[in-house]
Amino acid sequence: MTPKTHDEVDVSYNKIAIYGSRRQDSYLTELAGLFPLLKEAGFSVTVHSKLGTYLREHGVDLCGACMSTRFPDGAGLAISIGGDGTFLRTARWVGRDETPILGVNTGHLGFLSSCGIDELPGMLEAVCRGDVAVEKRMVLRVESDSLPFDIWPYALNEMAFLKEEGASMISVRTNVDGYFLAEYRADGLIVSTPTGSTAYNLAAGGPILKPTLDCVVLSPVAPHTLTVRPLVVGGDSELELTVESRTGAFRLSLDGRSYSLPAGEKVRIGRAEFSTMLIRSRQSNFATILRDKLLWNASKYDE
Repeated sequence: MTPKTHDEVDVSYNKIAIYGSRRQDSYLTELAGLFPLLKEAGFSVTVHSKLGTYLREHGVDLCGACMSTRFPDGAGLAISIGGDGTFLRTARWVGRDETPILGVNTGHLGFLSSCGIDELPGMLEAVCRGDVAVEKRMVLRVESDSLPFDIWPYALNEMAFLKEEGASMISVRTNVDGYFLAEYRADGLIVSTPTGSTAYNLAAGGPILKPTLDCVVLSPVAPHTLTVRPLVVGGDSELELTVESRTGAFRLSLDGRSYSLPAGEKVRIGRAEFSTMLIRSRQSNFATILRDKLLWNASKYDE
């Protein structure tokens, strides 16, 4: 029950925390079978209260599992049941604990997922045998005087600087490690981790990166200068961005959580002091994930 990452991180899985989307009507039979399995295996289980309440209302027996909105102390494994958005919320629930997360896909693409719900029992057996890989994924932190004090100032996928709805373009003056880089005139600017390179960054024309790389991508959204292109910088880079807008405000999105900030505000971005740990099957690799999720050469490999 102690798989290793390339950094030799020791993990104990006796205590499990489960977070999930409440849109699971098509998977209630599988979820109903999960909790007896966990109980029989001797796991101590905590379910996020919102998911637990939903499951109970739909007749699922939690088999003695606790319910809590707080991530349980000492949990060695988090299970995320849903799509990539659910995984991002699970990562926020785990917070700074660096507890490994097993993504179970009941959503759409599921880039962050390790298995489908029908594969979960076998994946749990692999976890118990230690026959899984644990990947360390970088997280970004943001600092700004105008952000609410009680927000979660981190992003696993990306931070996006965007114009307000109906507004004209914004101008984003960008410094990297204290040096002026560029002034992006565009509909927005995405600052993405390698994990987020297949999310908003990809839709904006940014590069796909191997998710364990140590770097950050800056990708403009609909730039008004044709020579402006996505740029990759080192993972330890410190960014300072100043956004100007004719409306006097802009939107800052942290993994989809959006906040309005005043124009002229300085926003600082750097590496967080913790990482998100993601569980993968040892049979999974970057190439097969891309082929499966993006359907690269699908007709050739489906023969």
